[in-house]
Order: sequence, then structure tokens, then C-alpha cells
Amino acid sequence: MLSLRKIDLVENIDLRKLCTIKIGGIGKHIFFPKTMEEFKIIQTEAFEKNKKIYILGIGSNVIFKDGILDHYFISTRKFKFLKYWDKGNEVYIHASAGISFKEILSLVKEKNLEGFEKLAGIPATIGGAITMNAGAFGVEIFDILEKVYWLNKQGEIVESHKNSINHSYRYTDFQKEGIVLSAILKLKKSKKPIKEIIKKIILDRNKKQPVNVPTSGSTYKNHKQYPAGFLLEKSGLKGYRIGDIGFSEKHANFLINYGNANYTDLMKLLEHAENLVKSNFNIELQKEVKIIG
Repeated sequence: MLSLRKIDLVENIDLRKLCTIKIGGIGKHIFFPKTMEEFKIIQTEAFEKNKKIYILGIGSNVIFKDGILDHYFISTRKFKFLKYWDKGNEVYIHASAGISFKEILSLVKEKNLEGFEKLAGIPATIGGAITMNAGAFGVEIFDILEKVYWLNKQGEIVESHKNSINHSYRYTDFQKEGIVLSAILKLKKSKKPIKEIIKKIILDRNKKQPVNVPTSGSTYKNHKQYPAGFLLEKSGLKGYRIGDIGFSEKHANFLINYGNANYTDLMKLLEHAENLVKSNFNIELQKEVKIIG
């Protein structure tokens, strides 16, 4: 029987290397499973040792606290497979949790597939995107999702159709329970110039959002009446900084690490922003970024 000792493990790793905003302390245990069976073993061991489990993909929407974090972090970076098949005018893609949107995009452009293009440019993996129901420009991953294969607390691999999964704007029940292992997406063969459409979407995205800087993506969820960026900008927070952490001058809803930002300053900044927006608009901002401590 496969044991925990056979699974790739890195101890005492700098968590700044595992998130795109480059903030955080030390993770005592980071596992890199390659198979579904290895996920089961790590989960069983975590329950036996009463350790919290956190799943990490690219790390584009997570911020780690400082200090030593004695949890079981599971990275999906080495858990990769990608298959696809045609069924008439439709193409089904079965992708593991560690497959990035960039890898999906390569297939989409090669096969000229329709349905994924508005998600182009999101720095995410399949596992992370499904867990948070990632989206952009009015499209969510659940719009093209068919099935999810996931690991429950009992160590069973469950197959669920998307209609049986509770989900809403930037939320699914996987945020509370279960580990997404893989998913099946359904796209359509297209006669549109998909490559050109994607190129335009990414250019438009890059004009509006900061690129090539340490950021954690959208900081707050959009309110039902106003985008979070609008609320932050109207509160005078666009470009506002505390130490080396600040809201982007390009888009107020994006945090930027301007050098050597730390968690303490980041939390001061978020508290200040939330208090200002509450005072100005009587709206309580809801974090989209996940803080792990």
C-alpha cells in the first residue's frame, strides 16, 4: 500500500513562493501529490493528526499569514492530466485540478473552440477556479462545466453533475468541504476567429488590470449594485499604500506588493478600506481573496 512517505513533500517552505502576491511565512508541510490515491492518503493522515488541509493551485487568490503555519498544504502543481474528445459539434475536456487556464487556452486556440474565451487571462487552475466559481466579463466556469470529480471526507471519489453542486457568484460548497480532483468542461466547435477574440480580450484585460507585478487578483467581491473597484476608487483608495502594500493605481480592487510587503500592513490596509467603504456607502465589502493562517 502506498504510504505518506512515498509522496513528494517539502518541509519548511517559504510560502511567498506559493502565492502570486509574495506575502507569507513558513509552511511546515507542503505535499505535491501526482495521483488521486495520493490525495486520499494525505487527507486520511491529516484527519488522524488533526491538521487543517489547504489546497493550493497557482496561488493567485490567496494570502498567507506570517509565522510558521503548521497545516497540511496540498499543491496541485504535479497533478496533471488533460484529455478531450469530440461529440458532434461539441468538445469535452477532462482536466485535472492542476491544469492551468493557460493550458486549457492552448487547446481552445488550437481547436478553435467557443465558450472559454472570456475566461482567458485569469491566473487560475481548474481546481481553484471551480472551488471559487471563477469568472470574468459575465461568464463563470460553471457556465461551461459538466461534471466534477471530488474527494469527500470519507475518502471517496464522488462524481457530481454541475446542477447538483451548490454554487453562486464566486462561491461553491467546495470552499467548505471536499477537494476538487478533476472536471469535465463542454465547449463548442466554432467558426468565429477564436484566437483573435482571445487576443482582444486579453489586451482589454491588461489595459484595465495590473500585470507583471505581485498581486492577488481581485481583492473584494463585486457588490450587487456596484463593482468593488468603483467603491474603493470613490473612497480615495486607488493607489493608496501602507508601507509596501497598496491598491493598484490601474484598478483599485487589486492589491500590489511594491517590494517587501508584510501581512501586518496588508491587514491594516484592508481594515482601513472596509471601514471607509462602510462609512461612505453603508456597504460591507466581502473578501474574494482567501487569507490562510
